[in-house]
Amino acid sequence: MAQVELTWIERQRYLAVDSGGHSAVFSSKDDIGVKPSEAMLMALAGCSAHDVVEIIGKRRLDLSKLKVTVTAEQAEKAPWAFTRIHLRYAASAEGMELDQLSRAIDLSLNKYCSVRASLSPEIEVSFEAVVE
Repeated sequence: MAQVELTWIERQRYLAVDSGGHSAVFSSKDDIGVKPSEAMLMALAGCSAHDVVEIIGKRRLDLSKLKVTVTAEQAEKAPWAFTRIHLRYAASAEGMELDQLSRAIDLSLNKYCSVRASLSPEIEVSFEAVVE
């Protein structure tokens, strides 16, 4: 079972601690911490990157770089839900073909990533793959 604990620090600052004891500070965008809505984008990138690294590794490719850049659009009115999310994966591995990276990303986003599976199906999620 997943469990996190969030404690108010002051003003609009919060300390979040996960089940492994790892922490993050959340706040408004102009303060010291991560904006909560962008933390969700970070979680999506992290979850998917984890899968991609695993899948590429199982193909016996030696991954030397993986960078995921996420851009997103939000509705103009409260609750400012995300309407579109785009992930760009730039990766390097000797002998890796673009279709191998694309397949790994597709498997992650459409089969394995729990963060993606937890998002509303109304959110348009797209990706692009770049082999460097």
